[in-house]
Amino acid sequence: MKGMRHIAVLVLGCVLLSLALSACGRGPSEVDIEATVVARIEEKQAKDAALEAEAQAKANAMVEAAVQAAPVAASSHTLKLTSTPTTVAPSRTPSPTPTSLEHLQKGYDYAARGDHKKAIEQYTEAIRLDPQYVYAYYNRGGTYENLGQHERAVQDYDEAIRLDPQFVFGYVNRGNAFGKLGQHKRAIEDHNKGIKLDPDNAYIYFSRAFAYGNLGQYELAIEDYDEAISLDPHFARTYNDRGNAYVNLGQYERAIEDYDEAIRLDPQFARTYNNRGVAYKALGQHERAIQDYDEAIILDPEYAKVYYLRGLSYNMLGKSEEAEQNLQKAKELGYETP
Repeated sequence: MKGMRHIAVLVLGCVLLSLALSACGRGPSEVDIEATVVARIEEKQAKDAALEAEAQAKANAMVEAAVQAAPVAASSHTLKLTSTPTTVAPSRTPSPTPTSLEHLQKGYDYAARGDHKKAIEQYTEAIRLDPQYVYAYYNRGGTYENLGQHERAVQDYDEAIRLDPQFVFGYVNRGNAFGKLGQHKRAIEDHNKGIKLDPDNAYIYFSRAFAYGNLGQYELAIEDYDEAISLDPHFARTYNDRGNAYVNLGQYERAIEDYDEAIRLDPQFARTYNNRGVAYKALGQHERAIQDYDEAIILDPEYAKVYYLRGLSYNMLGKSEEAEQNLQKAKELGYETP
């Protein structure tokens, strides 16, 4: 039973990682108005960071058997994450005590409900009871990331890695935290370590591509997106973000091909329509751009930037009245003109 609990806790950590990723922003999802800089991931992308259904089913079964964990909904288009220690060496630390494991579970439950303060309290108590508890530090670090406290998150990931140098998710999450701090070279170093430990994990390549993009190294970013797609061809965000990299390189037709695939896989992601509209705008195809902006607004009526972009395209078509209406709407929604 102890071994089962140990695996179950790792699964819980993986689930929390997927929840934390969205809040921390793990890849550029939107191109800017002039299509020259990749925009950061929006906080609202929580739904794109749950575990794949197959991994979640295994996780639920193990967690239920060990600690009676509540099931977590999984998105149908998420990257595959390693849910059990297959290519990664198991933790070298002792199995947690039943009491510390109980606090970890409570912390996870609070985090899943968005009560990060209480989650941290539970993880801290688990650490007090068991100072060698890798996953308590790891989960607390993810919760600090959700609160935007990335320096404190790094400290917890440091401790998790110190206790278990083979813990791949410690490197991955710490790399993402470094990225949020603007330390993209350090992020790449951690993702390199993660890839060495788990070379078949699509998400790590996806995360490293984000870091390369923030350094303006779009060719390297595209190479990592290519690898992520070869490992998991069903994740819409990878195509979207590779399209953004192509836009930054001025390769608009290739970008549109990637946006087409992203939309096929996830027709509900408003930002992909916006991004494809930007690519069409760059090619001077303003009617096509407006069609995509229309779709983005249908999916997200509060998406202020799209109104601004649609206004610009209407202006280019000589439709001044429609242009003014859209620019005014963008202003009402709080969009600040660059």
